[in-house]
Amino acid sequence: MHLFDNNSYTDSSKKGYLVLIGGAEDRKDNKTILKKVVSLNNAKSAIIIPSASAYPVGLAEDYSHIFKELGVENIFIFDIRDKHEAEDIKYLEKVENADLIFFTGGDQFRLVNTINDTSLFTKIKERYYKGATIAGTSAGAAAACDPIIFDGDTEGLRKGTTSHFKGFGFIKNIIIDTHFVNRGRLGRLTQFLCSGSATKGIGIGEDTAIIIDKNDIFEVIGSEMVIVVNTSAISFSDYKEVKDKDPIVINDIRLGFLQSGSIFSLKEWKVISSNGKIAETIKQVSSLN
Repeated sequence: MHLFDNNSYTDSSKKGYLVLIGGAEDRKDNKTILKKVVSLNNAKSAIIIPSASAYPVGLAEDYSHIFKELGVENIFIFDIRDKHEAEDIKYLEKVENADLIFFTGGDQFRLVNTINDTSLFTKIKERYYKGATIAGTSAGAAAACDPIIFDGDTEGLRKGTTSHFKGFGFIKNIIIDTHFVNRGRLGRLTQFLCSGSATKGIGIGEDTAIIIDKNDIFEVIGSEMVIVVNTSAISFSDYKEVKDKDPIVINDIRLGFLQSGSIFSLKEWKVISSNGKIAETIKQVSSLN
């Protein structure tokens, strides 16, 4: 399993970090997650893309001030509102030297519909595979996977109440959901996984993030939890038999509950440490093989 499943991007040796934030990260006090985002590659040049937001300029300026405080020297706001703008050479040139590309929250459909399948997104992917950190919060994190899910919050265990569409595909066949605990989204994620479109999902709590490295291993940071869901070994599901909007019966779903410092392998789908520090853990695991 590759985080980006594209034949044009097969060399992951220099790939940057992918940071997915569950939303509502601390932006006023310790700023733990945003500090980590900047420090991963000592970012000096950052691009903020607020296309998901209904108030893009104000939100982007808030993040710009924070990143400036955290030591980023050159910050560019890409106020892009349609695909035509995403072809502008002035944006493409700035991506070439970006250390950090940050997607804000808002509406993931608006974000993907604006940025996906454009020259800008191609440049972003290229920069990611050359070492830039890609980070997103809330909708900006949910858009990283393919497919993306939406709707179904209050009726999550009723067939057909969760919708989906094409995402960015930084992660393929693993569904990312955000605001997971606060908005009670376990039901909608589980219902979608039982549809057969995917069998694995990751629910990220607020003020919490997963930091995915080039080896498809992630570390959890933040104040809430991350829940990993696997429906590949369910013993019973009546999803195919029931009518749309009818409740679903499911048995034997595998869940994992991860806290800050937990390290998880996406390839093996298992916890490999609860002590943090990805690089050290990889060395320890490799020495046992």
